[in-house]
Amino acid sequence: MLRSSLPIGSFLGVDVRVHISFPLLLVLALTLSVAFTHGLTRGFALWLALCFAVLVREVARATAAAYNGLHLRAVFLLPIGGVMAFSSGDVATLNAGRNGTRWVTISGPVANFIMGGIILVFSLAFDPHVTFFAQPWIDLHHILRSTFWTQLLLGFVSLLPSVPTRRILRSGSSDAAQGTAQKTVGRRRPAISPGYLIAAAMMILGIAFPVIYWISVLGLFVLLYTQVTARHAQTGNDHDAILVREVMLTEYTLLSSSDTLRHALDNAVHSLHDIFPVVRGNRLVGSIARQTIAERLLVDGDSYLQGAMSRNLALTSPDEKLTEALRRASIAGSTEFIPVIENDRMIGIITPQSLPRAVQQVKLLRPTPPQQQS
Repeated sequence: MLRSSLPIGSFLGVDVRVHISFPLLLVLALTLSVAFTHGLTRGFALWLALCFAVLVREVARATAAAYNGLHLRAVFLLPIGGVMAFSSGDVATLNAGRNGTRWVTISGPVANFIMGGIILVFSLAFDPHVTFFAQPWIDLHHILRSTFWTQLLLGFVSLLPSVPTRRILRSGSSDAAQGTAQKTVGRRRPAISPGYLIAAAMMILGIAFPVIYWISVLGLFVLLYTQVTARHAQTGNDHDAILVREVMLTEYTLLSSSDTLRHALDNAVHSLHDIFPVVRGNRLVGSIARQTIAERLLVDGDSYLQGAMSRNLALTSPDEKLTEALRRASIAGSTEFIPVIENDRMIGIITPQSLPRAVQQVKLLRPTPPQQQS
């Protein structure tokens, strides 16, 4: 998911990323605008109308989540809506239960419908001759009408029985996910998600009736959204159940802060990991990457390691959930090296190089859930 997204910042402690289809859609809108209107303004305005509809939906959902005690940690935005990630071990998430997730689910489309109604009322109040129900509903030559229908269509699509949104909202806690899994033991999952069928129907409808060509584009977004949400629900449940002790690296090389860069590089050259803990006596004081040692040695010459190491550390415990440890490290800006501490001593480390392979091995060694065996 992160490979196909762009970070746009953190707002009120929530990391926000956008899918790469957003800038691609802007390029498409500007290209069509130049071709049909000989300018960029209308294409950019139409793209902003879509962004505004997504913003209305996600602000409403985030507000509903906060009201129900759900701690939102990240939002992944697509042109048809957003995928939310909540704190996996949050007690408030468990206490909110189904009622809280239902409010979050329904608040998005309700907000879009209300905003569409506001646009309609104010537009007709200022100009009663505005044709909101003429075809095509979404068009470069009618930005106001397009803004109105973008709100309504996004709200309608959010109500379609594609299921992934509700599943994601409940996957924020591993306990809740396990409880849901126990209730569904023995049930077979449908071979094809309803979201895929809806997306296919929309694309076929748009091709069959060119006057509503825009519904094919909407169908493509529904298909993309269904794929992303299904993948997020699966990987989210898997990662929430993994503890730090299951993936930490227990065999590693220690470097001393009093070592020279050349001596440290000699000690690190045969290690299987690329980032090393730096100690002063029995105390952990920082970390440094092999690449950093080599670059500083090449540029500045030989010097002491303590002048080149990073002192930014985010500690974790072996019994903490991996998702929470990574989230705290991301906030602290120290995801390259996470020391694992137990009884005031370091018993392991987590590095970007060792983590993917360790997670994959944990998944392979775990027994298959009963619902996947049916």
